[in-house]
Amino acid sequence: MEISSIDSFYDFLKLYTENTGNLIFRGVRNSEHKLIPSVGRIKRKDGNRLKVEDEKFLLNIFRNKGYPFIKDYKDDNLELLAIGQHHGLPTRLLDWTKNPLIAIYFAVEESFEDIDVTEFSRIYIHKALSKVRLNSVFDPFEINTVERFVPKHWDNRIIAQGGLFTVHNKPYEPWEPEELDSVLIHKDIRKAIKTTLNRFGINAGTVYPDLDGLTKHIKWLRSNIH
Repeated sequence: MEISSIDSFYDFLKLYTENTGNLIFRGVRNSEHKLIPSVGRIKRKDGNRLKVEDEKFLLNIFRNKGYPFIKDYKDDNLELLAIGQHHGLPTRLLDWTKNPLIAIYFAVEESFEDIDVTEFSRIYIHKALSKVRLNSVFDPFEINTVERFVPKHWDNRIIAQGGLFTVHNKPYEPWEPEELDSVLIHKDIRKAIKTTLNRFGINAGTVYPDLDGLTKHIKWLRSNIH
């Protein structure tokens, strides 16, 4: 499926709101971006990919240096990874949402200008075979398959975005499960979709419910006033 007009945008919404099931969505600006967690996209000084020991080292630095902010979760690696993910720490987590509107917003949020991209953004759609367990507990560094995880700390952004995570046992390789579909969004319709999403109440101010999100939304509004 390709979204190249507002009509096809509505067709997408109809398809994925009437048949939700156990679907989760992830929007990416560049259609060539694979499902590789952030820790799998960085390299060591020697040019090789990180090892599990390197991941644990990064998490321990975050645990120690960020203690005043994360002390309630200092002994929970899953929660720490989720918190770190939202603050830019390279992790083996990928962000997903249960809300297709949120996924589309992330796909069209940033401008295509001045960057080397294809003609399309992409929405990944994964259909899980079972519902995610809210109180699931496991060691993220000992898993042998991709697991889903809903954090307990529930910060405002996770709530606003209907967020959850996939935790990857092989974070240095693209995840390509059988139950994966995707939809392309043509670059020429991205601006119109973002404007339409704003009418639905999906914008930086609601996706990021804090002062940073509010000011980002105000800046976008100003640039779109005629």
